[in-house]
Amino acid sequence: MKDETAYRYFAFISFQHADAREALRLQRSIETYNLPAVLLRGAKNLPRRIRPTYCYLNDMHHTEEMMDTLRESMQQSRYLIVVCSPNAARSSYINSGIDYFISLGRRDKIIPVIVSGAPYSNDEHECFPEALRRNFPKHADPMQDHSILGINLNEAGVKGGRRKSRQRARLMIVARMLELDFDHLWLRERQRRRKRMLLATLASLLIIAGLVTTWHFSRSTTIGISIDTSQADVAHLPPLHDALLTIDLPNEQKTVGIAQLNDTVRLHNIPMRFVDKPVRLHLECADCLPLDTTLTLHKHLTLPLRRDPDIYGHVHIRLIGNTAGLSDIRIDGTPADVRPDGMIDFQIPLADQHTAYPITANRPLDSDSIYMPCGVDDVILILP
Repeated sequence: MKDETAYRYFAFISFQHADAREALRLQRSIETYNLPAVLLRGAKNLPRRIRPTYCYLNDMHHTEEMMDTLRESMQQSRYLIVVCSPNAARSSYINSGIDYFISLGRRDKIIPVIVSGAPYSNDEHECFPEALRRNFPKHADPMQDHSILGINLNEAGVKGGRRKSRQRARLMIVARMLELDFDHLWLRERQRRRKRMLLATLASLLIIAGLVTTWHFSRSTTIGISIDTSQADVAHLPPLHDALLTIDLPNEQKTVGIAQLNDTVRLHNIPMRFVDKPVRLHLECADCLPLDTTLTLHKHLTLPLRRDPDIYGHVHIRLIGNTAGLSDIRIDGTPADVRPDGMIDFQIPLADQHTAYPITANRPLDSDSIYMPCGVDDVILILP
């Protein structure tokens, strides 16, 4: 008996040319099958995969030299897988190959795989080659029955249809080649498939969750911003207008102009991932103190504004002319001091501010009012 480890091939697949497609599919199915890991633990002689197998297109002008090569390959194969069909039953090549394999003393290493037809029917549907029926005769007495059991790829009545039938057939071939119990192998395979399905389901759920999360944080929203001017309203002063709002986002800055501060400003296309996160906002308005703050971004924000007390309150003018004897300088009725260089610095409280203030003195001036805002370039002449 030849040592099992000395064989080059797990199996020699013999088939008729008309069944080439089924044979090559069978070869791929066997060679790509991985045994369940639970069976490999502690089993030193079990391979993870059943390969290589030898598969050669037969009935294609075989020379004597080629036949010698095929016989040598058959000698180097543990098993002979015969693809059985009505075409194969009439093939002299397949019949001679079965006889030769049996002559090697490996009669119990033949695995018939039925792709069409019926075994032992003895009619036009017969799928077993004559050499199989001759060496494994079907006896009328079951006690004397020496028939060989074929594995049907298209077995009828299997729950799950043709696909499940082919899966079972592949496992039957594997079980027979590795001398494993089919029911045990089928149970392990079903457990593995359930585990794979569970893992695939979990992976799908994780992917879906990731996509939903990505979509949620990547989608855009609109932020509404209201300007609270209750602390900025002062009688007799112009209404607040023409503000510029800037929001700083990572790697992006959005700016919007505000014509009327009593309207709600809307910032569009703000990524959702920035909502409920701290952001920096900067608000500028000509009549107000600039607002520069960091706050948590919500879908609606209210920003307070305060008047700039210097815009209409800081009187900074120069008197030009003869200041000798000039006294009793009053701005809006309040005394003001004149410096030796003729400059007047005067601050009016925010609550009392206007856009123009009357100015009087004990001597005539070329103007009776100061118009705000004013600065160092604003001058008032002292008349002679």
